[in-house]
Amino acid sequence: MAKKSKKQNRQTEQDDGQIFMQRLQKNLEYFQKRRPAIYQMLANMELQRVELVVTPGRDDVDMVANGKSCYRGVAREYSMDEADKVLDENPESKRIRTFSPPWENSYVRENFADRILQNIIKSSPVTPSTFKGYIRGNIFPSMVFLGCGLGYHIDALTKKSPIVNGIIIEREPEKFAVSLYTVDWEEICSRFSRKGFSLTFAIGRAEQPEEIRRLVSRYMTKDVPFYPFFSTYYNHLADVELAKAVLENANDLAVISTNWSNYDNEMMRLSNTAYNMRHGGRYLPKTEMPPQSKPLVVVGSGPSLDKRVESLKKVRDKVVVVSAGTALRPLLAHGVTPDFHAELDPSYLIYQLLSDIGQDKIRDIPLLAVNEVNPFVPTLFDNVYYYFKRDNMQPALLGLSAESFANCNPTVTNAALSIGHSLGFRQIYLFGTDYGFEDKERDHSSKSVYGDDTDSSIAKDIQKRVHSAVKKRRVFQTPSVDGGTVYTRSDYYSAKRSVEELIYRLRSSGTPPDIRNCSDGAVIEGAPWMSEDDFIGQCEEAQDRLAFGAGELFDGLSRTVGSELFTDALKGVHKELERVCGEHVRTVKAARLRGRRDLCTLVNSMREQLHRVPASPGTTAPSGPQFMVSQLLRGTLQHFLYVGICHGMASEDDSLESFLKIWEQGFLNFLETAPEHFAKVMLCDRDMDSDPWSRRFIGDRDPEFVADVEKVGE
Repeated sequence: MAKKSKKQNRQTEQDDGQIFMQRLQKNLEYFQKRRPAIYQMLANMELQRVELVVTPGRDDVDMVANGKSCYRGVAREYSMDEADKVLDENPESKRIRTFSPPWENSYVRENFADRILQNIIKSSPVTPSTFKGYIRGNIFPSMVFLGCGLGYHIDALTKKSPIVNGIIIEREPEKFAVSLYTVDWEEICSRFSRKGFSLTFAIGRAEQPEEIRRLVSRYMTKDVPFYPFFSTYYNHLADVELAKAVLENANDLAVISTNWSNYDNEMMRLSNTAYNMRHGGRYLPKTEMPPQSKPLVVVGSGPSLDKRVESLKKVRDKVVVVSAGTALRPLLAHGVTPDFHAELDPSYLIYQLLSDIGQDKIRDIPLLAVNEVNPFVPTLFDNVYYYFKRDNMQPALLGLSAESFANCNPTVTNAALSIGHSLGFRQIYLFGTDYGFEDKERDHSSKSVYGDDTDSSIAKDIQKRVHSAVKKRRVFQTPSVDGGTVYTRSDYYSAKRSVEELIYRLRSSGTPPDIRNCSDGAVIEGAPWMSEDDFIGQCEEAQDRLAFGAGELFDGLSRTVGSELFTDALKGVHKELERVCGEHVRTVKAARLRGRRDLCTLVNSMREQLHRVPASPGTTAPSGPQFMVSQLLRGTLQHFLYVGICHGMASEDDSLESFLKIWEQGFLNFLETAPEHFAKVMLCDRDMDSDPWSRRFIGDRDPEFVADVEKVGE
């Protein structure tokens, strides 16, 4: 072959450069049209750490990141070989060994959804003793690409093997930006455009382990159960820190089903709200108030409260105190009356706990309760104000989304922090928020309902009921504020992480608060520990000694919700529930389940539907009933999808189709029954005193439907 002249070489360089630029422009146009969030990130990006290296006369390229070559000049060749190696290491015969499916003991509550799920699992050919992993067949149910690089490996693998649920994680956005020059992202994404296929991009700057964890968690939680149950991991360029974070997050998400809500739970909350609104409840709207002159003390019922409450009493007139949930009893026992009391739990248990304190002791304390609190709880207080949570669709049902409070779940401490910040408190102290305990036999204040100093008959009954459940929870250690460790449990640890996430968000706001941990338990990231002397000294510097009138403040801010408005809204929910359940029934029946690919695409398609609420034809936004139905059904439908795909993918070929028929029958039974169940509970004019739904604990037997479905799936 004749040697090219210099002029020909320059022409080749110009042609190559033009090809790269044309590909960049094409990719930008695609992301702008189809994935605008990614486009916004790319459009404003300046490449400072990463560059594409194109060598004249060579058919391959390189990427330099932070001054180091990533591919030694052969990016395409390296990536192609790597993709082939991944396929060789993961043949169809190789089982996916991650986390086991849910078993019968995961669904023991006496409501009709749990009973159906339990009977499906009883009929499954897969048991704890026979489970050998998941069979992927001729597809990859889930492929997690750890690192985007120049994208050649993703292009190659997605051409050679079908992937139902693809996830691309890149913690250096500049690398992804450079890939726009090298691969056709529109073509790659088109391989996931078929019904039931999906591709998730998790792209964001993350250097520290906690930042990486947040990146992974933020984007990938909605991919459960595909990630992490059926994931094959492709670690491109051996990013060890990213791989570590993804696997740690997988351990968290493997048990996330325990945090999914369910239809029965949502119905109890909606029923509670109906009674509260019909009784003329007033609600506190979210209002960004100017800074308060006094600091706020949020009090939980952790064991260190007994020791540190004396420091609180010394500065009582200089702080505003809010008792959170079970903290009210020990605070009063120690001689501290809070300025107001906050509640989040919807269970009838809360009424029993508060009644046991004595109405005469709590009547005059303003109550700030979530709208779905048990309707008997407000009868114990003279001044009652409700608040709506933003992560709940009930305010959307009433057109009150803009007036709801964000980040109130999963504990009342979160709610008190979020609302306190909105009310203008910028100096906040946490008491009794231990999230851990030194003594395994003492995880609450001694004067709380769970403490040794409380011996009423109701308290003993509650302690007995809770004790058996708590004993089953795993106890482990976590760093403590004194530099050592304390014991904690999964529920405490989860609550701690949620408070840390809330503190992170509040500190990132335009009006960041200074939050201090005055509890002697676990370390709370974002809330430095403060000694008793420092707390007293800081409070003594405050000049404001005027009493804080929570009732007066709440009276001036609160508004009413008309009972007729809520009644009409419930009728709209029932109509929408009939429509949505009907659509799901048609989707399941149309799937014609024969094998693993049919199962994966059906489950993945429905999983995606559950995470979005589309506007109705002719409207610009979803309606309140649409949002409410989404919340009513999402958790339970997730459980049905979770059980079906886990047991289905673990079934051997000769038993798969028969199991899928059982699962389909149970799934359809729930979908066809739910609208009628809703009408019985919510649209009949029942008296609160005689309605069994108004006296329910979370997990209680469903008064309506359990007996009707005893034999479903058998």
